[in-house]
Amino acid sequence: MGEKLTIVVAMAVIMVMMPYLITMAVNGKKEDNDLKLKNINTGRDVLININGKNELMDVEEYIAGVLPSVAGPENNDEMLAAQAVAIRTQIYYLMGNETVIREENLTYEYYTKEKYIEKWGKTSYSDNEKRYENAVMSTIGKIIE
Repeated sequence: MGEKLTIVVAMAVIMVMMPYLITMAVNGKKEDNDLKLKNINTGRDVLININGKNELMDVEEYIAGVLPSVAGPENNDEMLAAQAVAIRTQIYYLMGNETVIREENLTYEYYTKEKYIEKWGKTSYSDNEKRYENAVMSTIGKIIE
């Protein structure tokens, strides 16, 4: 009886895992780049000057870059997410029906990678940056109404 039960359990596990294994074999591992803010396009942009060059940046990516100037990494993840929503709400309000806003019309300080490293050092820069990006990714498009 115990041997039959073991076979049934093993077959059940194989049946559950088989679709996952086939999907992984066909599609491969999903790259982290597919989940980055750089790949988000909301149709709303900020015209920002970085190192003397003007570039259009999606509002979501911009929010992740200004979030450190509003909320430090000592804040918990829920606070960072709430701040991301508040920043987005203000930007959308100032944009009105426009799809682009100039950075100088906003009151935030954008943190480049160099600014992140200068502020927190190389070791904690990456962890902090991920927390800010996660706060934005978890709230994409959400505003206070």
